[in-house]
Amino acid sequence: MPKPYSVINEEIKDALKGKVGEERAKEIRKILKEIQWDVGDYRKIKDKLRRELNEIEMVEQARKASRKSTKTKKETPQILVIGTTNSGKSTLINNLCGTEIPVGDYEYTTTEPQYGALEFEGIKFQLVELPAISEGGWIYDKSTLAVVYSTDCLLILGRSFEDFTIVLSELEEQNIELIEKRMDDGFAQTSPRRIPAFLVKKENLGLISYNSLKNVFVNDLDEIKKTMFEIIKPVRIFTMNSFNEIQDQPVVFYNDTVIVEDVVNKISKSKIDIFKDAVVLEGGPNGRRKRVGITYELHDSDVVHLTFHK
Repeated sequence: MPKPYSVINEEIKDALKGKVGEERAKEIRKILKEIQWDVGDYRKIKDKLRRELNEIEMVEQARKASRKSTKTKKETPQILVIGTTNSGKSTLINNLCGTEIPVGDYEYTTTEPQYGALEFEGIKFQLVELPAISEGGWIYDKSTLAVVYSTDCLLILGRSFEDFTIVLSELEEQNIELIEKRMDDGFAQTSPRRIPAFLVKKENLGLISYNSLKNVFVNDLDEIKKTMFEIIKPVRIFTMNSFNEIQDQPVVFYNDTVIVEDVVNKISKSKIDIFKDAVVLEGGPNGRRKRVGITYELHDSDVVHLTFHK
């Protein structure tokens, strides 16, 4: 016969008390196996435990990645829009992306991450709005924290100095260091976590001095897009076919050193063994023409025509 709901709840609390990270995840997996019933209140318990398990696994995955300092492959940079309640996050994403995220005049309108996308200077950005940050809110909201750990850039939005103080303090509490631009080796996960960021504020707010982060006014949408681009520091390489036609969409890299071999690998790894040479138009279609080998270093806006042995 099933145990009463209240009894199971108390047993779960006792079993999980004091356990964090992998230890807590292991205990949750054990509890899920032991609860054989999957109806009514028991299903609610299991659903809640599954959600928490998923949250823990996301956070642990991000932390493991940061300890290994591995590079993450990114096709579309993710900009995380964070701030306190009613700071204007939904309105800003709507204005930047043309989306229609619901906007309310009451607190905590956004309860789940909201998404938008925009293209600027050939780069497609994904904007994600997180639910509002409050003091100590991340102690229990591990799923939101996992998203923060894994993002490429933070857009921190605020209406007052107090708003920024709350958000910046919460980031510090989680041992997250904010930097001006992405690191030279791309979106590497580091420990402690280092994330590029900038501050977006109301027009009448003075300078917010924090780790030399750039301040941008919320009504200057062009400057916000430009700042996103500058912080991400993409290297855009345009390819040219045998008819001298330059492709509209570039091959994009997010690390400072890019060579011809990187372009070949991104287009087709199978062709690396039959690579012959490349012709580079430095800086764009009107740039100096140069025939180069596979180790030649490329720069933003270069045009490359690759040739292969038959």
